[in-house]
Amino acid sequence: MKSRNFRLAPAVAVATAGLLFAGTAGAAVAAASDESPPPASSAPSEEAQADWKPGAWYDDEAACKKAGEQGKKDNKWREYRCKREERHPGQYDYQWHLYYRA
Repeated sequence: MKSRNFRLAPAVAVATAGLLFAGTAGAAVAAASDESPPPASSAPSEEAQADWKPGAWYDDEAACKKAGEQGKKDNKWREYRCKREERHPGQYDYQWHLYYRA
């Protein structure tokens, strides 16, 4: 009976380690997948850090999207994003910022 317990112990240890690893990996993935981060300041954002270039500022989302579509139509860029950001840090003046990729 003792030899049977000794054979099961490594299997239980491996299964426990696997479950612990899967739990921490799942938590890391869940924490990294924030869909909409809080509004950022005009400091370089995640779009600017990639190959996104900042464009103009707009008072509303519709105007930003209209300008983005016009830029695509005129072959100025191939894709765009509109993001609501604080234009002047600390003044709580949020506007829509156009980012584009050529």
